[in-house]
Amino acid sequence: MHDSMASFYGGYDQTGLGRLPRFWRIQVAIAISALALLAFVAADVSAYESAVAEVHVTSVTWYADDEWLATTGGFNAHPAQTFVLSETCEIFCFYFSSAAVNAPFTLAHVSIVNEPIQYTNLTIQAPSTSYQGVLNITLVVA
Repeated sequence: MHDSMASFYGGYDQTGLGRLPRFWRIQVAIAISALALLAFVAADVSAYESAVAEVHVTSVTWYADDEWLATTGGFNAHPAQTFVLSETCEIFCFYFSSAAVNAPFTLAHVSIVNEPIQYTNLTIQAPSTSYQGVLNITLVVA
C-alpha cells in the first residue's frame, strides 16, 4: 500500500526502490576487480616481453670474399638498434667495392675509403627480435 502522507515527507515508504540488491553489487564489484586485474597482468606481460628481447652477438667475423680476415669479440645490442663497425688496413690491402652481412642483420650504410689508409665503416641494423649468434661481414673485393 501507498501512504499519501509518505510522499509529502519524501517517500519514506518507498525506500527500497532504485537500489540493486546486495548480491548484484558484489558481483559488479568482483567483475570490475577482475577486469582491472586482467589489465594489470596484460601490461606486465607486455613489459616483460619487450624487456626480454636482446641481441647478443657472440663474435664478429670479417671476410674478403671467401677468405677470412679477422674475428673480433661480441657485444650486446637492443632489437632494431643500428651500430657502426669499422675495419682499417694500412699495408697490402684489398680494394673493396661493397659489403654484405648475414641474416637477420641488415646493412644500412657502407662507407669505404681506400686511400691513403683504407677505412671500411659499416652501419648495421640489429634484428627486431631476440638473437644470439655470430655476425658475419663479407667485404666484396673490387
